[in-house]
Amino acid sequence: MSETRGYGGYREVTGFGLGRLGTSGTAIILATVVGLAFTTFVSLVLAFMGLLIAIPVLALTIVPVGDSRRTVVQHVAWNVRNAWANRRASDAHAADVLEEVSRGENLPGVLAPLKPLTVEDGRGGSQCLLWNRRTGILSAVLKVSPVGTTLADTADTEAWVRNYGSWLADLGFTPIISSVVFTCESSPTGGVDQRAYTLARMERDGRNAPKLAKTIMKKVVNQSRTTTADVQMRVTVNFDLSKASPQPKTLSEGAAEVVRWLPRIESALAAAGATVTERASTASVIRNIRAAFDPAIRVFLSDAPDEEADELLSWSDAGPLRTESTKDVYYHDSGYSVTWVFKAPPSGVVRHHILLKLVSPGKYYRRFSLVYRPYTAAQAAEIVEREIQAGTLRRIWNAKTKKDETQREYDDRVRARKAAQEESMGAGLGQFTMYITTTVRNEETLAAACADIEDRVSASKLQFRRARGAQAAAFATSLGYGIEPTAGLSRSAAQRWLA
Repeated sequence: MSETRGYGGYREVTGFGLGRLGTSGTAIILATVVGLAFTTFVSLVLAFMGLLIAIPVLALTIVPVGDSRRTVVQHVAWNVRNAWANRRASDAHAADVLEEVSRGENLPGVLAPLKPLTVEDGRGGSQCLLWNRRTGILSAVLKVSPVGTTLADTADTEAWVRNYGSWLADLGFTPIISSVVFTCESSPTGGVDQRAYTLARMERDGRNAPKLAKTIMKKVVNQSRTTTADVQMRVTVNFDLSKASPQPKTLSEGAAEVVRWLPRIESALAAAGATVTERASTASVIRNIRAAFDPAIRVFLSDAPDEEADELLSWSDAGPLRTESTKDVYYHDSGYSVTWVFKAPPSGVVRHHILLKLVSPGKYYRRFSLVYRPYTAAQAAEIVEREIQAGTLRRIWNAKTKKDETQREYDDRVRARKAAQEESMGAGLGQFTMYITTTVRNEETLAAACADIEDRVSASKLQFRRARGAQAAAFATSLGYGIEPTAGLSRSAAQRWLA
């Protein structure tokens, strides 16, 4: 029996920075030191006074503090803005009949630029594309049904992982794809009554079945759980049509270009073990977003197509009636949500089931979202070479300052060289981040739901932190619908596609 293959080599792009300072922070400190050194030729008193001023200023404005990697000044500015927003209730939302400023069909917060487009899917049907009017990105939502790895052979699992890695590497040669979002939602409610469903099918279709088969089926049903969990998985592909060749001139041409790319993506996902069941319709997107904001109605929503009901849905129906955000909790309609954001990659070797704890159903509703933004092939080659040079520079700096190289610094240089070797052999390079959101209907159970997330995170070798002060934005981003955090939330008018 072969051993399970391990995967590793995850590292952050550090550049030429020393420690946590980063490239720009290191350059500013070195420039300050050089400036003070030249000042000593003019006046020692002036140099000493400059040193007394430079130390606290640099410590407050350059050195990052905490998990969010903000400086002290940035922390203060963030908290002041957050307190001012809470005092003015500028981050609250209420969809009343009479509003001071009508929001039209716009959703609250960072979801406001999104607009659904119903287009032909090239197969005789229609599908939904989400247009981000601020960034110009068009997003296609694909519903997938992944093959489970629990009962799969090791060889099949490794083949799926290899095909998945090949697809990610291929994204480096398709600049039109800005990012890909993988989202998994699991809920203990809204599932199928498995026992009643099976007994009803036995009564209807098993009338002529052998008595022994009926007896075995009844025993199996009685020993199984009554209700199954509701698990939904989707892949959202964000297209930056400003990088298309030739660049489309109208929105309809851009939508046609997106639809043309989807069969290739669906084939790649199928080879990676995630079969695309269908392309999301506008009505299904509306229902899903609405259920995220109002979990009380999730049990009443069905994925079964209902053309008459779908015709009555509008984009404004996807939004909440009332929301309010605090530093740690996001209140929305009948739900209370807390979101965690990715902090650091695993330092060691991981297995293919590293995310199983985070996506498997539990007692509380949970949404896991992974965002992957590929570098182009040219950018990847430049980045890995620059990282090797930066590691060499830090080693020379340690030697000049007579400082021993730590094991962490040595391992980082080894991983940088390994990444360059893999990139030269055809591997892709990209940025990725993750979000975890838990939602409960009773505020008293929120602490237990958060503890469940913390336990699952600790068992996965991944590091997350709470999105303190940004719960509303993190909640919206974790939905996986057209918001790409790694590319920013806006662009200038000169760079925006179809401005």
